[in-house]
Amino acid sequence: MAIVCATNLSPESQDAANVAAALAGRLGEPLLLLGVMDGEAPLDEGPDARTAFQKRLDAESTRLGGPSGSARSRLLTSASAEEVLSDEECRRARWVVVAAQGWRTSSWRRASVPERLARHACAPVLSVRRESALLDWARGRRRLQVLAAVDPCSSTSESAVTFLRELRRVGPCDVLATYVCSPLEERERLGIHTPVHVEVLDPSVRSMEALDPAVERVLHRELHGLVGTLEGEGGVEVVLEPGYGRPADHLLHVAHGRGVDLVVVGMHPRGTVSRLWHGSVSAGVLRRAEQAVACVPSSVREPRRATPPRSVLVPVDFSEASTRAISQARTLVGPGGRVHLLHVHRRRVGDVGFQDHYGVLPEPPRDKVQVLQRLWGLVPRDEGAQALRWSVEGVTGDDVTQAICQATEREGVDLVCVATSHGPSREPDALKGAVARELVARCRRPVMVVPTA
Repeated sequence: MAIVCATNLSPESQDAANVAAALAGRLGEPLLLLGVMDGEAPLDEGPDARTAFQKRLDAESTRLGGPSGSARSRLLTSASAEEVLSDEECRRARWVVVAAQGWRTSSWRRASVPERLARHACAPVLSVRRESALLDWARGRRRLQVLAAVDPCSSTSESAVTFLRELRRVGPCDVLATYVCSPLEERERLGIHTPVHVEVLDPSVRSMEALDPAVERVLHRELHGLVGTLEGEGGVEVVLEPGYGRPADHLLHVAHGRGVDLVVVGMHPRGTVSRLWHGSVSAGVLRRAEQAVACVPSSVREPRRATPPRSVLVPVDFSEASTRAISQARTLVGPGGRVHLLHVHRRRVGDVGFQDHYGVLPEPPRDKVQVLQRLWGLVPRDEGAQALRWSVEGVTGDDVTQAICQATEREGVDLVCVATSHGPSREPDALKGAVARELVARCRRPVMVVPTA
């Protein structure tokens, strides 16, 4: 492993190299300087220019390596990001450090050198701005203020969190785990069915960008679970930033307002066409940030530990199949685990009065008490069942599968355990085999299907 620094020996690149050397010393890793003449131009200026550049690169390596001589240098034959990162030693890099500015970019290229390095990297790419903050932090003189872009529905968040742990091995960091969220999309994802009467709302929450308190509670729970416990010194704060449009702009708005030193974003391995049509949060942050930016590829994230489920959701249609699913679910969670029983009432022609709701709806008032009593009646009463935590819920929805998926997000369960009724059923809300198949295809949680006896 090595700290790799791409440099064209400009003043900005020399500042970035100072940061790279400080990180290498702190982490006990060697430093590799990759010399890139002129940033973008091929090395066609003749042997004299290459020789002069090589001498300057060697002198920079000697300066940064100090008495131990732990820094090495290499002059590249091309300035392309693909070649910078094709070398095997570079691909085994622990970090790649590059100056955010000071590069000559060809007029036909829109992407900057840091952006193209991040796109092709197999290691985190640190684009350096305001190097004094990073330098003082790496030398143990101050805490680093870090904003990490997180999203409970994106795998790139795991890469960002993994990199936060790496940062805390270097030095103390105060972390702002920031999620840019759309209030309307979150209400739909979670199925929050709070009635909306705009005329009676407090003026402070009439904005479309206001988060419903119920949605906010769920998001805080999800993000705290995503970030987990970060070892090392420094605080961790979850920040919810409601908004629409480009997420990068909202992230940078928070970073500017909170005086952040470093912005950390995860990256999907997208191709050129995908980036052209869909854009990239990381690219937007790299282009417009006033702070240093770290782009972390998805390959960096730590593998998930296989753990038994602690909470299971069981869709209930009050058939014998549902009883089998409940019996199966209780065997999956140990003492102290949780089983959530959910009944989905299919909305019918006579169900009116819910037009002012978003998401799934509560059970019709005339049925609510009876449905909840029937659900509680399915909870086993033996000693083993009493060691578990049980909860029940009834909702109404046009799409039964979506209502179940929304409940899994809202309740934060680890697993769905569903049984289906293949034969005719007198229950109006019986779960058919198609529901189980759709759950397997659409649910973000694992789904266990209990076969009919």
